[in-house]
Amino acid sequence: MKLFHIAVLALLFHCTANATTWNVAVANFSFNPATINAVVGDVIQFNWVSGSHTTTCGSGLSGTSLPSGAAEWDSPLKSTNVTYSYTVTKAGNYLYGCIPHFAFGMQGTIIVSNPLPVKFGTFSVINNSTNALLKWNTFSEMNTAYFSIRKSIDATNFYEIGRVNATGNSNVIVPYQFADLDLGKINKYLYYEIVTVDADKKESFSAIRMLRNNGVLKDILIVALSPNPITRPGQVQLKFNADKTGEMAVWVYNNAGQMVLKTKLAAFYGLNSGHLHVCDLSKGTYNIIFSLAGKREIKKVVVL
Repeated sequence: MKLFHIAVLALLFHCTANATTWNVAVANFSFNPATINAVVGDVIQFNWVSGSHTTTCGSGLSGTSLPSGAAEWDSPLKSTNVTYSYTVTKAGNYLYGCIPHFAFGMQGTIIVSNPLPVKFGTFSVINNSTNALLKWNTFSEMNTAYFSIRKSIDATNFYEIGRVNATGNSNVIVPYQFADLDLGKINKYLYYEIVTVDADKKESFSAIRMLRNNGVLKDILIVALSPNPITRPGQVQLKFNADKTGEMAVWVYNNAGQMVLKTKLAAFYGLNSGHLHVCDLSKGTYNIIFSLAGKREIKKVVVL
């Protein structure tokens, strides 16, 4: 029994000593990044950027979920309360959200795994002509079976695109690589993660890496806008690309050419999510102008 307690304490010390702090920006009626891969003992720090929101997980917000035994949380995030930190202590999936904006898609996911007896090193994704080259290494391995290479176009929904056999047991640096030969020509940003799987089928998730796909046929700003038509009261859901961090200016004009709404949305490098409040707009047809880093696009929407 004494040895068991010593082993548990040693594991807890290891998790704490190697803990990573993951920063989540809260703006645009979204959490950025929307998905984080963490390990037990890591810290999730929410940082307010704009608006009035909450970060909530558990009974305080219907629809959210967390692993059994994990502590619930509920904290406001606004100009007078700009940060909130949460330490993950249980493996599993955490689905959290913002109380006033959860129904409009302001949600985030934290995927937490227990540390495996493998010391994962660097992980990078680089453009290699017309493909993506993933490179990573391990400093040590024990009972490792293989690495599952997974890909996403939205940094949330990942699917396996290949596997790389692991060395299994090692105490020296072992390099690995995998080439994704199918980047497509539609999605400007692609996301990758590596899932380490041991012989007992236990999994551990790497950090998520993003690749800018230079092979896209059309470099668009607004990726998706819905619903359209909009039924009052309602919101316009957005997905948009940003080549660098900044702000996207938004103007809404009615059919008479009068500006009825002007706002800005925070933009982060990669694919962004957000929404526009259009509850107060009268029925009719509107032109929405989006401008970011020299790019300008106009979208027509109908409010019913």
